[in-house]
Amino acid sequence: MPQSKLPPRGSPEEAQIWERVKKGEADAVYQELSYCARDALFKALRKRGYKLEDIPFKAQGQPSEGKEPELKIITPQIIKYNPPKSGKGDPETQVIVIGDDHAGEVTPTFNAEVYKQRLRKLFESVLTITQLHRHMYPLNDLVILDVGDNVHGENPFQGATVEGICCGAVSQIYDLALPTILELLISFRQEFRTVKFYGVRGNHGRYSLTAPRTSNWDMALYKALSGAKLPSGVEVNYSEDFKIIPTIEGFKFFVFHGDQCSARMGIPYFALTRKVKDWYSTFGGFPYAVCGHFHKEDFLRVWSETKLLINGPLVTDDPYALEIIGASSIPTHWTFGVHKKQGLTWLYSLMLDDAFLPHKHGAGGEWLL
Repeated sequence: MPQSKLPPRGSPEEAQIWERVKKGEADAVYQELSYCARDALFKALRKRGYKLEDIPFKAQGQPSEGKEPELKIITPQIIKYNPPKSGKGDPETQVIVIGDDHAGEVTPTFNAEVYKQRLRKLFESVLTITQLHRHMYPLNDLVILDVGDNVHGENPFQGATVEGICCGAVSQIYDLALPTILELLISFRQEFRTVKFYGVRGNHGRYSLTAPRTSNWDMALYKALSGAKLPSGVEVNYSEDFKIIPTIEGFKFFVFHGDQCSARMGIPYFALTRKVKDWYSTFGGFPYAVCGHFHKEDFLRVWSETKLLINGPLVTDDPYALEIIGASSIPTHWTFGVHKKQGLTWLYSLMLDDAFLPHKHGAGGEWLL
């Protein structure tokens, strides 16, 4: 039975927590106590016998029980985009690949707060690359490719044990992934003329083994994103199929999660290569394919016509990567540029946590930490 994060029952500290919650400080309290969301704090208080009906409605920060929750998104006013001064080369479109972020999972090096920090690090790292390349040519448009597994889910058959998640799937979506990704989209819109999002479903979001494949937590997240009040210039697209094929600067990108190939013996390069070739023939050809799932980054030429980009994860020390792939995950995501004639031009692997940067060796071979 997991130990409560609240102070001991009946203690002055517990009473102080309750008074702060009644005063409307629930957001600050749940973060101080390392709960993943306000709902998790309220649930713990209910178990202690506290009645949420005693909290003023505004202090709860959510509708009372029995009512449908209302998602309120505050959209900041966006100033008209003025392309920054840059070099005189041909404009390119910048692309980011995200996914396998597993919001709600808990490992020795990953939790809800780390999830948020690493996506903020992604934002900062992407714009560092953006500003460097703008010295050579304009980068006015951004495309985000999401390969799925945005939340960890709650099903044991997917490895979501009680001690391995901080909250249920609904809270993982609406209290963690949705506000964080919305923040990312709106923040990027202030730096780019357009921000286009394309998402596919992963395997961890699947509700159950017997449910339809579209009963997937990734789909719930994408529907919520598309229904949010977003500023002009931000576009959310997703597919109910296993793949989505956006066109960037005239080039097709075949985006899928990657669970279509078993990883029981590590990354199945032969199976991936064969599948991508078959899909190339089936879906009319494409020069680029993008996937995730394997919690390990890679970039390879499938054959003369197509390259495959495998995205790294946000989560680290994930049991799947340790037991199946055989390596601890490194938190990395890709960003790259696409030119109207040359296709994919430059490519960066963004390290999203400085703790995982490589270490140097000393003269005697020892690690320099």
